[in-house]
Amino acid sequence: MNKKYQLHTGIKDIIQTNGIEPIRTVQLANILADYSAYDEYPATKVVLKDVLTTGYGQRIYNTFNESGKNYLAEIEMIKQDYSKKSKFKKDVVNYVFDSICYGLGLKTAVKEPSSNSFDPYINESDNILDKLPGMLAELKKEYDEALKSLLVLPKDIIWDAVAYYPASAENQLYLIEGKIHVISNQLGINDNNWCKNLKEKTLNSHRQRKVNSVKEVLDAKKIDFTNLLNTALVKPSASYISKSGHYASDKLSDIEKLESEIKGLYGEMGVKYDDWCKIEKNRILSPYVVSDSSRLRQMLLKIAMPAAMFCGVGYYGGTYAVSTDEINAYEQRMKAADGYLANGNYGKAIAGFIQASNQYDGSFRTSSYKDEALSQADVCFAKMQDQVTLLIDGKQYGQILALMNSIPTEYLAANQNKSDWIEKTKIDLQNTVAEEVDQLAEIISFNGGHLTEDGKKYLDQLLAVSPDNYWLNLIKTKEK
Repeated sequence: MNKKYQLHTGIKDIIQTNGIEPIRTVQLANILADYSAYDEYPATKVVLKDVLTTGYGQRIYNTFNESGKNYLAEIEMIKQDYSKKSKFKKDVVNYVFDSICYGLGLKTAVKEPSSNSFDPYINESDNILDKLPGMLAELKKEYDEALKSLLVLPKDIIWDAVAYYPASAENQLYLIEGKIHVISNQLGINDNNWCKNLKEKTLNSHRQRKVNSVKEVLDAKKIDFTNLLNTALVKPSASYISKSGHYASDKLSDIEKLESEIKGLYGEMGVKYDDWCKIEKNRILSPYVVSDSSRLRQMLLKIAMPAAMFCGVGYYGGTYAVSTDEINAYEQRMKAADGYLANGNYGKAIAGFIQASNQYDGSFRTSSYKDEALSQADVCFAKMQDQVTLLIDGKQYGQILALMNSIPTEYLAANQNKSDWIEKTKIDLQNTVAEEVDQLAEIISFNGGHLTEDGKKYLDQLLAVSPDNYWLNLIKTKEK
């Protein structure tokens, strides 16, 4: 074999040729000798053979064949277990395990040992105090690598939760932090925040990456939204009675869908929504708005007055007089609905606007009055959506469900896109519950096996969304 291999490149070549079966037995170490893979770091041969003969290769094999696992995190735990029980140099052990991960395609680079000695064993005769600085440096290196390997990254950086450490990873990091703290104190080093700062720096870099990615998508969506509004805009044509411009009805669902995405992107950035879509819609539509009072004056001047001259009594003036009681009742219903809206009682407000539309039976401007009431119901629903976004940021899941459940079924049946939005939001809440169980477990682990008072309130919020969740009910039972 003419090609020169190192340990990690040799393992990768063997796995690519024979599959992962060889990592189960000491046969792998023997094959690597033919690859001259130990020439640069001879000590690795002793360590690799020990790893394979003591069953740790089999453990790695078993882990790699289980689906749905964070392989690097699991193998890191296997390596730590082996390190505790062996007397081999840590940098050699790290290189051997990293080489296996490299061969399995889990790593793209490895950290090679600090020396090319034949001796793989720790020198037990050294003075422990002399070894502390080296131990501290190794632990800090281990902590830095653990921060990178244990981090759970989002599959979708835009819509998934930002990168985080699950409870199992936090426990592993906590153990390393404790060792660093003890050795630092022994050496008289006042560096208690080193781990905290490095961890926060790692998380912040991923948070900023998400924010930058979301902002890029948000800017593009805003441009798309403006272009869609200009395409959907129906400008009023010259007519006997001037009418306001409006957005084409066949484009409204597209507008609402894109608006919902933009609001969601604000939430993913952690920024309070500023009604940008509403402001943009009004900006584009404002040059083409004709007020109702202006239209009424035009009607009276152009229709009612000439009709009165020829017929004695103007038709529109007559129908307005006949409809006075109906208009007064309509305005009372609208005022009551406006009151509910002002108090944030969106379900009752929408029901009130629907009632005002359905029960207006006057002959004067019937369609206009009915449409105005239904339009206000839509405004009310949009405000409810904004409130839901704010409550999601505050993790007030129970209130969110109460808000959405208060919307009248009659309204949702007539507005399928809004009904779909509520169903999607409920599904998103269910998914959130599944992700948040780890957070409750973390609170329990750091609070002596019990939830804090805030944790108990948070548990109630999650149960409101998913009352049948096994883990939530188990935690609730144990807290009684």
